[in-house]
Amino acid sequence: MFFQMIGVFLLALVEIWLAIPAGLIWGLHPALVILLVCGGTLSGVGIIIILSERIRAGSNRWLDKNRTGDASASLSALFAQIIAALQERLHSGRLYKIWLKYGIIGLGLLSPVLTSAPLAAFLGVMLNADKLKLFIWISAGVAVWTTGLTLAMYFGLILLGI
Repeated sequence: MFFQMIGVFLLALVEIWLAIPAGLIWGLHPALVILLVCGGTLSGVGIIIILSERIRAGSNRWLDKNRTGDASASLSALFAQIIAALQERLHSGRLYKIWLKYGIIGLGLLSPVLTSAPLAAFLGVMLNADKLKLFIWISAGVAVWTTGLTLAMYFGLILLGI
């Protein structure tokens, strides 16, 4: 049972859609699955939020370094072009419009089902969201969606006789 608990926690670092069914199929109690998935997901979110400033500063330095010079055929220049395109799209595309309309609350509450919570944390920090508010709203979204999905999957498995 210990290894199943570790497995659910580690899967939750990446995605709750993987961790919840795994925990239930491995025979863990739904309440334990909820706690492990919330803990794992929020650990991942916390790590992303803490490291995001370093990642952002490093990517900006790397991007500035690779924009200068004549290295257009190198792999570094290709990655620099991709990062520049993503930054432009982030501030002009559909995600940015959603961000403007719903803000931190929408991102936090919808991230567990639309994307993954760690990805939403990274995007929120890249959009200059307040880190504490971002963590609080993502935590609320993770708690609500994890509880709902775990209970739905648990009772679904009971109905199917699995």
